[in-house]
Amino acid sequence: MKLLKSLISFTYNFFIVLTVLMFIVLAMIWTNTPEKLIALFNEDFDTTYVFTISFVVELFSYVLFFIILQRMKIVVSNFYNKNYFNLENSKYIKQIGWVIIITFLIDDILLPYIIPYIEGISGKEIFVNFVEILYLASSKLFIGLFLLGIGKAFELGLKQQQENELTI
Repeated sequence: MKLLKSLISFTYNFFIVLTVLMFIVLAMIWTNTPEKLIALFNEDFDTTYVFTISFVVELFSYVLFFIILQRMKIVVSNFYNKNYFNLENSKYIKQIGWVIIITFLIDDILLPYIIPYIEGISGKEIFVNFVEILYLASSKLFIGLFLLGIGKAFELGLKQQQENELTI
């Protein structure tokens, strides 16, 4: 359990540092501050993508990833402290499940199939492959649904434990 707690803490802190660096670079791109550096970015990357709707939607998905990491960090810390069955863990596990489902909808439905129509990307044909959607749904969506069930099981187990303590 200590290894899991350390890995989640490391991942969380690593992504915080990465996010700070990413926002510094984005601020430089948006303001065209050091023109030589922006010229280098323009050679290697399409900086016009930073100003599109899909980029903003991807940033929202990135924020949802942080929410998942933060909730996982709390739940693992509670488990590490031998505080397994409580309403807080149940609530956070259900929130992780919902956020995974929302992330699935954003990353696997909204970005590849809906955003190109909104942005008016012409010349790009979009083929809906239902087998691929079902495959993606069977991973992220089912993981999210599974976590919702686990969170509900924690909640029901806690209620059952409280009822048993009252009858004794």
